[in-house]
Amino acid sequence: MSRALRYTPPLANRDLITRPRLLEVLRSRFERPLTAVVAPAGFGKTTLLGQAVGENLLSPSGEDRWLTCQRDDTTLSFLVSGAFAAVGLSAPVPEDPRQAAVAVAEALWSAAPRQVALVLDDVHLVTPGSPAGRFLGHLVEELPRNGHLVLASRPPLPLSVTRLVAGGDAVVLREEDLQFREDEVAAFAESRGVSPELLGDVGGWPALAELTATAGPFAVSGYVWEELLTQLSPERRHALALLVAVGGADEEIATALLGRDVDLPSLLEGLPLLVRSRSGWWSLHGLWAAALQHHLDSGQVAEARRTAAAILRARGQYHEAMGLLLDARAWDDVRRLVVEVCECCTALVPTDVLEAWLHRLPCEVQQTPEGLLLAAMVAEPTSPGAAEGLLVQALAAAQPDPGVRYACLNALVQLAFWRSDRRRMEILLHELEELAREGHPGAPAFVALVRGVLAHSTDSVRSALAVPGLVSRAPLNPVQDWLHAQLVLLRLGDAATGEVLARRSLSHAATTMHGVSRCLLLESFRLRGRVEEAERLLPYLLADMGPAKVLTSPELVTCAVSLLDVLGRHEEAGGVLQAWRSVLGASPVAWAPLARTLAEAFHSLSAGDEGRAAAALRSIAARNGGRNSAAVRVSPVALPLVYVLVPEVRDRWDADPPPGSLADLYAGARALVELRERGSSTAAAAIPPTTWPVLRALLPVPWAAELALGMVAAGRDGARALVEGLGPAARPTLRAQAATAPPHLAATARGLLRAIPAAPTARLDLRALGPLELRRDGVVVTAPELRRERVRQLLGYLVTHDRPTRTAITSELWPDLDDTAAGRNLRVTLTYLQDVLEPDRGELDPPYFVRSAGPVLQLVTDGALEIDVLQFEHALDEAARLERQGAPSAALAAHLRAAELWGGDLLADVAGGSWLEWERDRLRSRFVASAVRAGDLLLARGDTTAARSLAERALRADDCSEDAHQLLVAVHLADGDLVDAHRALRRCQRMLSELGVPPQQRTRSLAQQLAARR
Repeated sequence: MSRALRYTPPLANRDLITRPRLLEVLRSRFERPLTAVVAPAGFGKTTLLGQAVGENLLSPSGEDRWLTCQRDDTTLSFLVSGAFAAVGLSAPVPEDPRQAAVAVAEALWSAAPRQVALVLDDVHLVTPGSPAGRFLGHLVEELPRNGHLVLASRPPLPLSVTRLVAGGDAVVLREEDLQFREDEVAAFAESRGVSPELLGDVGGWPALAELTATAGPFAVSGYVWEELLTQLSPERRHALALLVAVGGADEEIATALLGRDVDLPSLLEGLPLLVRSRSGWWSLHGLWAAALQHHLDSGQVAEARRTAAAILRARGQYHEAMGLLLDARAWDDVRRLVVEVCECCTALVPTDVLEAWLHRLPCEVQQTPEGLLLAAMVAEPTSPGAAEGLLVQALAAAQPDPGVRYACLNALVQLAFWRSDRRRMEILLHELEELAREGHPGAPAFVALVRGVLAHSTDSVRSALAVPGLVSRAPLNPVQDWLHAQLVLLRLGDAATGEVLARRSLSHAATTMHGVSRCLLLESFRLRGRVEEAERLLPYLLADMGPAKVLTSPELVTCAVSLLDVLGRHEEAGGVLQAWRSVLGASPVAWAPLARTLAEAFHSLSAGDEGRAAAALRSIAARNGGRNSAAVRVSPVALPLVYVLVPEVRDRWDADPPPGSLADLYAGARALVELRERGSSTAAAAIPPTTWPVLRALLPVPWAAELALGMVAAGRDGARALVEGLGPAARPTLRAQAATAPPHLAATARGLLRAIPAAPTARLDLRALGPLELRRDGVVVTAPELRRERVRQLLGYLVTHDRPTRTAITSELWPDLDDTAAGRNLRVTLTYLQDVLEPDRGELDPPYFVRSAGPVLQLVTDGALEIDVLQFEHALDEAARLERQGAPSAALAAHLRAAELWGGDLLADVAGGSWLEWERDRLRSRFVASAVRAGDLLLARGDTTAARSLAERALRADDCSEDAHQLLVAVHLADGDLVDAHRALRRCQRMLSELGVPPQQRTRSLAQQLAARR
């Protein structure tokens, strides 16, 4: 089966009769969880489903998502990846069938209020009780109310539907339903231009009717195929037999099988039981196989399958190619394909597919070097020791075959790399070098990379990577691309080239490498000070961190924790560390303890606990303190942490300074040591402006503040802005330096403390949705200044405008005054507002909440001041992001948080100009849209009570929202309350009539449903 027929219904090459009695059942698929069509081959199951999908396109009752099952769908990864693609998910496939089913169900749920049917054709190819079969069972259980499953299968179905049928939640069309009725036989005969009497003996079997109509009036009952085939020339029968043998073809495969002069559409014209895709793939019904099985001998069938498999293999369709080769018992080709798929350390297809291939191999092939290689790749993720034993056997048996030797050595190098077994890697390197001398095309590049891993100096690494294949950046396998990126980034400090190579590794189809490649890409950003880009990539890195990936790639935890701490998200960093601590402890990878120690030390430093961090780092410094140590290869943050806190390793660093972007970190670490141990800011003053973003992206915040202090003390231009940019997070460091640092640094710290506002001791909570209210530590503020209308207006303006200028404020609040008078009023009003927000602030202390930078005023909205309207918009933005990522359950939680925050129109008791009215309208529209979306999701989940409440709240906010009216009607329908449903519909129709607006499609559909249930 071609991928061209995987996600869309096939196109029949002949007109089909319409069967309304069956289409009516299928049209109601959007009203129940499960609809199944179960009948033997030739009863028109696919045809019927395709017609139903086509009819729905003309008059939609919902959306259809199509997936045709293949033989490989007996494995979980292929079936779920197909289902993910059908519903628009691009996430990695979970290993657990229930988790996979939940992900698909959530994707269907996210389409609410639209009804979505996932149509699975040829489900009989899914083995009952297999992981894929369990996935289908879980999917039925997890379906939301707007999600529906349609299955077409030969008997029996791979899951039990008895309970669903008994409860009215499933309908099954069977063989007796699909048989032609008398009127349908007549209609079919007319469509084919034959007499109905000719079809009198077909027994209602659609396929037999098609064949009989094609074979003509001289066909003898029971010999229809023979009569049909006698009408074809021997050459045409031979060609059809070849196409059947390979499961269909497109022009390229047909040309390879039949010659360059083949015209595929002409060859198949007028024949029954054929389908095609829009992209040109033709497939013959399975009944053709039985009819043509004696027209080719076994050798011809095998050769045809090998020819088609070669083309599919060249396209990267490995599972389809392997299926043909296994059917052909073409064991030599099978073995070559195994080597190609397993040549790199991470196989190009999922492990469960490799396992399915292994089980289909006969014992004698399993014992070949290729069979042992395949078994090793199946075992590698969970049993690296067993995998190594199999690889050693395979390597010993594969001495005459350079391809198998290369694949085995590749995998063995990865296992040795995981163990940090340098001696084993050196031995394997010698064998790879021998392969390179023998002319293996992939060996030279891999030899260079392994040499780079083993190299002790920067020059040695650079020399190792200077081979033509790497210098030209020729395509490598994904593991080698990743290894190349790691060496360039963490050994040579070349962040720009590291980014290019990390992106190239990410572009490979082998998704198992995406997590570590994304980690390197993120670090390449940080090593150039592009922390904003690193932050945007962080959610995807966190999503990559599954248990299996963290076990073998523990550096992901170090990367995530250190970046979260740099961004000030300390609670999240601690949560990540806690969540993965036990997994890191169980990791078989040698550098897992280093990754955990570095993450813990960075987190401790960010919290100000330097003693704990130093103790942890000393535990790894004895053998991992040098510049070429494993610690630095885990994460670039190891460089400053070890250099500053473990003095005994500094000589090794100073004797061999790091290159490239790593030199910026080294310079920062040296400058910090100079400040601490000698009180000298000379090294800090020498740090160029381009280096500061790198230090800010990779140093704990207290260290960044300490360095910035030294730069200010040295008189560096712009250094003061660096300290102020760190904000109140720098104050603990400045206070400590003011008390303990040498005099010139202490004096500088005291001056900076006067310029950086102290974090307030009280927590403010401003409610602007509805009547304005300010609370301090939970107590309502009743200061008389807050009752002043201009103070309230100014506070509202600062809430709704980011960093407005004084001129913009005065033009809105005092439009009738000249600039001088308006400016004076602003200064007075601002003083009142500062007193309301910070009544205990010292006279000389800078304000914390409302800060002035020249002509610009800024309301600081951090943890000390929470504003409901900002939380409301943040929740809605988060909901939108989660919707885009296909996580409706998380999006629903965000929508509901926004609904809880909505207390009414913005600043409902504050008078204002057009700026306030515009903001009120905008926020009201966002609330209504969010409430309706949350209501639709709740309705799809079956929570009609909560959905009704949201619909009513949305209508109170905006009675002209047709979407809110629709939701309320749908809720009443779901509850079976037809009286209230009719009342809500009439209210909606009256509103639309008054506005002169035609109803939307959903409104019309709801009206039709109500009319049908009168």
